[in-house]
Amino acid sequence: MNLGNLMLYLATALGVMVLVTTLRERGQVERTARWAYIGMTAALTIAMARLFHLFLTHRFEYSYVYGYSSRDLPLGYLISSVWAGQEGTFLLWAFFGALIGLFLLNRRSAIASRSLLFFTVTQLFLLVLMLVKSPFEMLAQTPPDGRGLNPLLQDPWMVIHPPIIFIGYAALAVPFAQAMAALVAKKFEGFAATAFPWVAFSVASLGAGIFIGGFWAYKVLGWGGYWGWDPVENSSLIPWLTALALLHGLILFRRTPKLLKTSIALAVISSLLVVYGTFLTRSGVLADFSVHSFADLGINAYLVVYMIGVTIVSLVTLAIRTQGVRTEPIAREINSREFGLVFGLMLLVITAGLVLIGTSAPILTRIGGQASNVSLNYYNSISLPLGVLIALTLTLSPFLIFGRTPWRQLFQHAAASLVLAVGAVVVAIIAGVTTPEHLVLAFGSVGALSSNIIGIIRFSEGRILRMGGHLTHAGFALMLLGILGSSGYGTYERISLTSGETKQALGYDVQFNDLIRGEKPNQNYLDVELEQNGETIPARPKMYFSDYTNSVMRNPHIVKGVFSDLYIAPIEYIPGENHDHGHTVQLSKGQTQQVGDWELTFASFDMGNHDQQTGSMQVAAVIDAKRGGQSTEIRPVMTSGPGGLKPVPMTIPGTDIEVALTGMRVEQQAIQLSFEDPSHNHGPSGASVALELSTKPLVNWVWAGVIIITLGSCISFVRRWRESEL
Repeated sequence: MNLGNLMLYLATALGVMVLVTTLRERGQVERTARWAYIGMTAALTIAMARLFHLFLTHRFEYSYVYGYSSRDLPLGYLISSVWAGQEGTFLLWAFFGALIGLFLLNRRSAIASRSLLFFTVTQLFLLVLMLVKSPFEMLAQTPPDGRGLNPLLQDPWMVIHPPIIFIGYAALAVPFAQAMAALVAKKFEGFAATAFPWVAFSVASLGAGIFIGGFWAYKVLGWGGYWGWDPVENSSLIPWLTALALLHGLILFRRTPKLLKTSIALAVISSLLVVYGTFLTRSGVLADFSVHSFADLGINAYLVVYMIGVTIVSLVTLAIRTQGVRTEPIAREINSREFGLVFGLMLLVITAGLVLIGTSAPILTRIGGQASNVSLNYYNSISLPLGVLIALTLTLSPFLIFGRTPWRQLFQHAAASLVLAVGAVVVAIIAGVTTPEHLVLAFGSVGALSSNIIGIIRFSEGRILRMGGHLTHAGFALMLLGILGSSGYGTYERISLTSGETKQALGYDVQFNDLIRGEKPNQNYLDVELEQNGETIPARPKMYFSDYTNSVMRNPHIVKGVFSDLYIAPIEYIPGENHDHGHTVQLSKGQTQQVGDWELTFASFDMGNHDQQTGSMQVAAVIDAKRGGQSTEIRPVMTSGPGGLKPVPMTIPGTDIEVALTGMRVEQQAIQLSFEDPSHNHGPSGASVALELSTKPLVNWVWAGVIIITLGSCISFVRRWRESEL
């Protein structure tokens, strides 16, 4: 047995020892349990170090190392390869969890041993998954080199994105363990104080990870957005929202015995949602609906058993152990801070619930027959009104006090914010915004931003640690403004250029010079120059063919601005050679493009069945091809399997024209086709490109807002850390 697997078995055995010893204990963590947990942490640390060593020394006889690294990777990306696949992320998750659990060993409370017991249960769950599918499995023969790392992941932001997310996941297990321990012991007095720092920490960590992922998508993928409501994105968003709701519940629970059941339930639910997200994205059940979904590793049964078991135990314990516990009723006056906290909590829970339903749609619809997914319109339609309500709540909440706030006093304090909000609506109307929902969102966002800035100045009294809540709310308001501007009011224009040609687009003179080739394909870039008002701006969008994905990769060039970005995305490149027969066609859903005598319209994707044994799947693009008034439906296919993505060429019936699906972007509902017509001779031509130029108004306000949100969450964590004996 190799060292890595030996450490996993040892960690599992020591984890079981922790459970056995803590089951006998009722208060403090005794010596045996303490040393067993430290031993489990040491074993996981050695396993983690061993996996790093295998990657750094190119030990390709290990299946996981072979699958995610190669000899030519730079050191930074070689390190990030450790968590590029499922097995490595499970080990990383367990390692972070083990380190976080060390803080529970020194707790001096009546429920310390019970907290460690339930926390260790979450660690054993991860260990069991790794015993089923280990990152230390070996191949029968040693390949000379590895398969490599997906070029999309070869970005500095993706080096840090997964670790930050999994730190947040690991931290959410602490309030879960403390909630379950409080229920079992029926001792709730210290729960809010001890759980609050860990909830704030997980909110900060998960939030930072989510935002980094969004920035990476905007910077690398080339579709111009930063959030696509993909199940993998939602799997981290949902527990983040419930953790935010829990944070608001704990604020009230710390003051008075209110929201006891709600807070305990949210602590449990947030941790379970992490596991449920793991099930959705790593079990293969969403393989037909998410391009980010992992293949099934054979761990489905373990994920389902854990979720069902913990859910039943938690609900039964909550129902039994909270019977007879005295709680105070929630104040019904809407002009009270208490009501504002509860209303904000409800909005966050509703948002999380609706996103959860949309993300789970393929499972829910499969019960009744044919599995299907919700459209992006579903998410957009629910998020806009909820965002408006949250923004309006944040406009008044800084001026609310516990108990009843006199209406006159409330509006006197909020007057300046309301005036600024009205002014923002006037400016928006002048700028061309006419949608009523957008105007209300602008009103609420500016009102919330200014109210919380006032809150920072007036109520924080210059003390940084008192600014966390107001800072987080101000960042959220700024982010809403950025989302409104960048999502709803950008402009775009597509142009085609031959080498040396100049055309106008979005007020710029755009010239394409040539394709500049680097030492490696991913270093190739298009040499483009933009000129406006005598200023020349060089642009370097990337476009290259990746053997790893068997498709063309595109990275945009972004010209940053305070109020707007200029986004230059490459669409197509045709080298300056003799193109006797071929065309490369880019189509978005519903778009029609003329190719020779043909009109091609992309209608939809048709997802084929996913073969669980071979891991292969077929995806067809449904194309309406018209010529001379006659319409023909064609379905070029791309297969996805262990060898990567491969197009399967087809011939249009009654012709010699060959069509192949050579690229697809499922989130953006876009495809690339190869269209070969032997009957046409186009002769020699110079190199040419197709580019899409677009503006992203206020997009940098999104990034500024999320940075402020993360900063505010970190400040809240530090404040509660100091107030609580961790």
